[in-house]
Amino acid sequence: MRVCIDTTVLIDILRDEFPDSQQLLYTALERHEVLISPVLVVAELMPQFSGDMPLLHSFLEDHQIITEPLDVQSVTIAGIRWMNYLKRKSKVICHECGAVIDRKEYVLADFYIGGFALNRCDAIITRDRGVYKKYYPDLKTYEQIAKSAQ
Repeated sequence: MRVCIDTTVLIDILRDEFPDSQQLLYTALERHEVLISPVLVVAELMPQFSGDMPLLHSFLEDHQIITEPLDVQSVTIAGIRWMNYLKRKSKVICHECGAVIDRKEYVLADFYIGGFALNRCDAIITRDRGVYKKYYPDLKTYEQIAKSAQ
C-alpha cells in the first residue's frame, strides 16, 4: 500500500508534537511505502530547516519517505477541487472599509497534496483534515485503513 504524508505531520515530528500523528507515520513506515510530492512538501518544510536543503533531504531519507513528482493527473484533480472550493468560499465584510472580500480558509498547496494523495496513494496521513474531509471525501485517511484492517 502507498500512503501520502501531509506536511503537518512532518512538522509535528520536527517539533516533537502530536505523538498520535508521529505514531501513525511510524506504523505506516513499518508496513507501507510513504510518499510525498517534493514540489509541495519540500517548499513547506524549508523554513523548518532554515533553507538547508541537504539537511532537509537527510531528514526525508532518514525517515524513509519517498518523493515522487507531481503529475498532470494529480494537478488536474487538485484544480477541479480548487475550483469547487473557490465557488463555495464565503464572503466577509471588512470592518474598516466595508468592502466585501473572499474569506480564504485553505491554500492551493493543500489541494495539490490532496490530488497527489488521491491519484498516487491509497490513503493520507494528516492532522489537517478540514480540507481533505470537505473537498476530498473519496480520499481515505490512514486511520480509516488501519482500523478496517484490524
